[in-house]
Amino acid sequence: MSITLNAPLAWKTANPAEVKMLQSLQGNILKGHGRDFTANIFFRFGANQPRECRRVLRELANAHITNAHRQLLDNEIHKQAQASGQCDPVSQDPFVHVALSFQGYVALGVPEAAPQDEDFRAGMRAAQSLAALNDPAVAQWEAPFQEDIHGMLLAAHADEAALDLLCEALSKLLSSMGVSIVHTQRGKAIKNEAGKGIEHFGYVDGRSQPLMLEEDIEQENATGGGMRWDPRFPLSTALIKDPGVDDDFSFGSLFIFRKLEQRVRAFKTREQEIASTLGLQGAARELAGALLVGRFEDGTPVTLFNQDHGPEVPNDFNYAGDSGTRCPFHAHIRKSNPRGSGGAEPEAAERLHLMARRGIPFEDKPRTVAPKDLPDAESFDEFREKVQPDLPVDGVGLLFMAYNRAIAEQFKFTQQLWVNNSGFPLQAPGVHGIDPVIGQGTLVPGEQRLPLSWDDPSAGSSDQVDFSGFVRMKGGEYFFSPSLAFFKDL
Repeated sequence: MSITLNAPLAWKTANPAEVKMLQSLQGNILKGHGRDFTANIFFRFGANQPRECRRVLRELANAHITNAHRQLLDNEIHKQAQASGQCDPVSQDPFVHVALSFQGYVALGVPEAAPQDEDFRAGMRAAQSLAALNDPAVAQWEAPFQEDIHGMLLAAHADEAALDLLCEALSKLLSSMGVSIVHTQRGKAIKNEAGKGIEHFGYVDGRSQPLMLEEDIEQENATGGGMRWDPRFPLSTALIKDPGVDDDFSFGSLFIFRKLEQRVRAFKTREQEIASTLGLQGAARELAGALLVGRFEDGTPVTLFNQDHGPEVPNDFNYAGDSGTRCPFHAHIRKSNPRGSGGAEPEAAERLHLMARRGIPFEDKPRTVAPKDLPDAESFDEFREKVQPDLPVDGVGLLFMAYNRAIAEQFKFTQQLWVNNSGFPLQAPGVHGIDPVIGQGTLVPGEQRLPLSWDDPSAGSSDQVDFSGFVRMKGGEYFFSPSLAFFKDL
């Protein structure tokens, strides 16, 4: 039996070779770990201590790292406990994942065991990476990310106090073997009133994930998917052979980490200004943000604005027949996942650029009011009085994390050629402006346009709706998440 990467995996009926692969694969790659509290512990190996460095990685692999098979079994047990009303979050198993930068491989004395991916080997601080992504100069990054980072340990738990204890134990283990903790970045999920995960601007996050497990695909399609948007993706979306192990079942994934600060007060204020520019009144003012993001805050696609749907927020859609008067061409979700409407490639080729995203919000400065507790505002004056003062100015954002098979073809392609490219999508002539949410680079006034009336071309559009600069990249790195076999054989 062999492992095939050109299709999704049915893990519950996996053959022995596939089970062996899952037991050597780290968790979180094929499916998110699902815990609400996280810590990214960035570390650096001691100088000229490769033996001790290898020993700590062996210890982590043997006693702490969560393999994919164990994670899937734990998730199933947790799901059944939730269904029976017997779920205790403190009892849910902790989650641990370890990734290495190329400099980490060098410090271990095994650079030949690292992936050949050019972007990974150069690192995120390389001049070519900064230029391609329009990232700020490294001197503007947060201090811990300005220096070499050899690895990252991701710890997660359903209970914050339990995570504190886990981080303390893991940090002590690393320090006891000469590993320096460079920085610890905490993450915390935030939810809306429906219990769905959102980001700090208030929008449901993580929709349209590439699903690589047949069980997840079946669940997605059972809730109304599969006709216009196909959630089915092969394992090769995220997995590559671990070059540091000579066997047929050890795989890993290229891991992108970027700390993105969100200027929430400025973002939401500009939303309100644009709502006034478009002449939107009362509850209809929410349409302004939906046109910029491509979804309403609850996740409803703006292209389906006038369609009734059941209790499940729809996600089965494409942009067929939408000439930008329903979902603008530069809307965030249309830029980052054109769903066959990009005009530069066939849809099958477009899908090759998508990646498994595993982000989580952070609050370096705790919010005074959670997004779900903010009142609605039906006018700009009401927003300024009741909402604006409780919105954070800075210190909050998203820890963007994603798993790739090839950085240039997935993360870098999406950011450079889709998100930051004013001329994309190519479906319509002219320019549309950069992505208003995560686009980096020069905002040319008047390029971004929003319809004055939803789905009514005769109403025209406004070019007084410039929107960008509300997300700041604060640092990051490219890593590789090796197989457990690699760590254990060091």
